[in-house]
Amino acid sequence: MNKIGLGVAATFTAEPLGDALRFWLAELDVKGDVEGDVAFAPYDQVFPSLLDSGSVLGRAGAAVVLVRAEDLVAGDLAAEQDGLDEVEAVATDLAAALRTSARASGTPHVLVVCPPSPEQGSPEAHARLASRLAQAFEGDRAVCVLASAEPYEPAPEAVHDAFADRTGNVPYTDRYFAALAAAVTRRLHAMTTPRPKAVAVDCDGTLWDGVVGEDGPDGVVIGPERMEIWRELARQVAAGRLLCLCSKNEEKDVREVFDRHPELPVGLDDVAAMRVGWEAKSQALRALAAELDLGLDSFVFLDDSPVECAEVRAGCPEVLTLRLPAGAAEAAAFLRHCWPLDLAAVTEADRERTRRYQEERRREQARGEMSLADFFATLDLRVTIAPAGPEHEARAAQLAERTNQFNLSGARRLDGDEKFVVDVRDRFGDYGLVGLTDVRTEEDTLRVGAFLLSCRALGRGVEHRMLAHLGALARERGLARVALAFRATERNRPARDFLAALPATVEPYGEEAAWYVLDAGDAAAVVHAPGPAEERAAGPARTTEPAAAPAGWAAVERIATRLTGADAILDAMRAARPVTEVAGASPVEATVMRMWAELLDVAPASVGDGFFQLGGHSLRLVQFMARVRAEFGVELPFDTLYTTSFTVAEVAKAIEERQLADADDEELAGLLDELAGLSDEEIDALLDSGNG
Repeated sequence: MNKIGLGVAATFTAEPLGDALRFWLAELDVKGDVEGDVAFAPYDQVFPSLLDSGSVLGRAGAAVVLVRAEDLVAGDLAAEQDGLDEVEAVATDLAAALRTSARASGTPHVLVVCPPSPEQGSPEAHARLASRLAQAFEGDRAVCVLASAEPYEPAPEAVHDAFADRTGNVPYTDRYFAALAAAVTRRLHAMTTPRPKAVAVDCDGTLWDGVVGEDGPDGVVIGPERMEIWRELARQVAAGRLLCLCSKNEEKDVREVFDRHPELPVGLDDVAAMRVGWEAKSQALRALAAELDLGLDSFVFLDDSPVECAEVRAGCPEVLTLRLPAGAAEAAAFLRHCWPLDLAAVTEADRERTRRYQEERRREQARGEMSLADFFATLDLRVTIAPAGPEHEARAAQLAERTNQFNLSGARRLDGDEKFVVDVRDRFGDYGLVGLTDVRTEEDTLRVGAFLLSCRALGRGVEHRMLAHLGALARERGLARVALAFRATERNRPARDFLAALPATVEPYGEEAAWYVLDAGDAAAVVHAPGPAEERAAGPARTTEPAAAPAGWAAVERIATRLTGADAILDAMRAARPVTEVAGASPVEATVMRMWAELLDVAPASVGDGFFQLGGHSLRLVQFMARVRAEFGVELPFDTLYTTSFTVAEVAKAIEERQLADADDEELAGLLDELAGLSDEEIDALLDSGNG
């Protein structure tokens, strides 16, 4: 994850989440003062925090909001049907506040609808609130809604802590807070870190068990666990990832496996490209990148062989190369926990990506069979430019975020008074929504703040039609000029070349920026005139989408194999804060010291160290008492502990005394139960015998 500060607001006491969030920031190698990088809003101040730009959420680089339906709605949800109607109203208000906060700050927001308490919560209210909010932000790239801590959710009995909830309004166990932090951080990682665009997969030992060259197409085995791997790849294709095969085999054998397994959720039609042969896999990946016109840093490569993975890491260090476990079940679990394969939001354009690459291949084939002029003459290019509507919002945001090469101003946000979207198709297929402009009127000039076009439509005259549309719009409104904002970036050379060919005057403004100003009539008359200089631009341009996730393969593999559940995460957090062993400490004292080391800023070094002296406070005390109750089965008196300064030795003694007292109470209760079952004569007989 890029370096970000996390702001957290909740309807309950959520500070225990902080330790787990800081663990993940450190695990993902976030530089800087990690300890100060997670800040919490005041207790139960969710709405004020969302609406105040100066709040913790407004100042943070990413916002985390945690709510329970029972905290947002007055009354007993479990008993009052009217409360469910109030949930609908609360969901509407909360969605509006989230949208306001996300747009004002320009930062990602993750909202978690947390589990209801067993005593006062309502599963139906929880489900309704989660459903309404998920619908409100479906496809939104700025706000994400989670209804659970999946895939880290522990067993139901490990979620709630009634004692801590009753004592300090801390409703969940350490285990659940660890799971919740993992789910939130994973989603923020997907929202803030560039995603890979293509997944290249080995075949033998990865897609099936066996070696097709030796066992034959009928001899390889695709069992239930391997089928899970295929389903994960199908999900990747459905989400817009390009699937490639990269295997040392005979291509006909690989194709025959597909032919003989029609039940597979991925077919050859879903494969964007393949390199099946006997060349080094690093060379095969370079060939795949060239065929798809992608950078190597857009690829994830999956293989079960450590030798092949090492060869690719050496030959193609830009590729994120991941070694899958040999076992099919473990490999499927690995993919479920492989963070770079996550996607925060999927647009219709993403889902159509493989089809569009296949159409582009047909265009390239046609272009190679005729002159450039004939190619354009027969392309039957149809460009539709229309005002942007709410249905275009997700794709427009995606385009603004990803487009680099033909982005005149480098803009990532569209702030003009009017916005227009550009849809393109030709005889080979539909490009989809590929262009955006936004405009405002200033005196006699139509000023264009954003003018961008996806690389897949670049060099075919679409950009000229966009400018002609703006010129016609200016003339229609009686404006004399069209001014295009331009700011040079490292990657927008195609935009510079386009502007240089226009009959425009340049008016500098700001730092390293300029207006390219055209007469409205000249802008309206711009046409595409392909020539030799455009030979490369007519073909598919290098992808505008960001490179693969910066996390190294070792970090990705460690997370996908070792940090896959709440218990494993807690163990890793504890290992990161070792406890000093003290000679002569009793088992109870040693356990108390471990708990304090995990909870406090400073770990105890002796049994004489005091809780508050080491940085303890009331919330940490509630957490400690909850752990004592879970570990030792006893409840310590909160008031007494909070009003006195106690040491490791003193609290260990109190735990042991309370255990003895509870044991005596249980023995007495057992005796009374036994006596309650005796008759008066039997009791008298026991007393007379002296055994009572």
